[in-house]
Amino acid sequence: MEKIPDFHRRLLAKQVNELFVFAPAAVAFSFIGSIVTVVVFYDTGELQKGLFWFLFATLVMFFRAVVAFGYRQQAKPVARPEDWARLMIVGNIFAGIQWGLLGTVLFPAEHNYRELFTVLVLTSYVAGSITAFSPVKWAHLAMAIPASLPSAIYIFWMRDGMNWLGGGMALFFIFCVLFFSYKQHEIVACRLKVELENEELLARSLETSSSLSVSNNELKTRTEIEQRAKLEAKARADQLGAHVSRTLLPIAECDRNLNVIEWNAAAEATLGYRHKDVRGQHLTSLLLPAENQLAGKPAIEKLLREDRASTIDIPLQTSRGQRIPMHLFFTPIQSADGVPTRVAVIMMKA
Repeated sequence: MEKIPDFHRRLLAKQVNELFVFAPAAVAFSFIGSIVTVVVFYDTGELQKGLFWFLFATLVMFFRAVVAFGYRQQAKPVARPEDWARLMIVGNIFAGIQWGLLGTVLFPAEHNYRELFTVLVLTSYVAGSITAFSPVKWAHLAMAIPASLPSAIYIFWMRDGMNWLGGGMALFFIFCVLFFSYKQHEIVACRLKVELENEELLARSLETSSSLSVSNNELKTRTEIEQRAKLEAKARADQLGAHVSRTLLPIAECDRNLNVIEWNAAAEATLGYRHKDVRGQHLTSLLLPAENQLAGKPAIEKLLREDRASTIDIPLQTSRGQRIPMHLFFTPIQSADGVPTRVAVIMMKA
């Protein structure tokens, strides 16, 4: 519950909303009972008392009806549910007083059927309204206590003297009604708590799903961008490879130890060595004539150690033993982190 934002206010809003679901029917049934009661007053010859009581009952009904109608016009959930709960409790207090008057000051002075009618009315409205008013704490008690307790005290201890057995049982029955009202309130509150927790869990699940969907879309977009970049890089590499393989200049690509890795068609045509014959062989051992091995090989290795683009003029020996004067351009090929990994050797006839 502590993890749910504004838990208590949201729970009260649900309780108040459920209370007002029953409010129109409760007000209507109460007013119908008021009309029947004033008819009973007329039938027992006490119409004047009945009319005064009915006027008060009409005012109570009007107040409760206005509150119920006003709540129905509010956007749900309401901003201040505690205010609407208090208004309904006040209305129930007046309704309790309304019915309590029948069992006290308006209880029949002479024995007739209105005595039994009054007891039945009080019992029916007090016990029958448990379900309607149990969602909000004190809402049912606000009506039940002023309607039943003064009536029980008056009828069994004041009107005809002290009747301990009857009065004690009446109080016990009232206690039973109030006890079940309290338990029903707890049941409703627990149900609404679970409902609220489920709503919060569902909202968080939807939020997580939405966030995951956004993350997936971002990941998909990033993956597509990376794939496009890889395709573009591959296309550039393929294009560059095609240029190198088709250029008219002899080009060899060597590792850091000057062992041949790649060998283009122009190099095959110029020097007579096929790629499969030269792959893995040391460039200087393969191409330098014997008389240039002693001086040429150290000079080339020195250029490589300087780790910069450089050139050297030196004759190269073809596969047929022919010597061709060449300009050799040595260009280190660096990786993304700047570390030289290969050497490109471009050969041009001097």
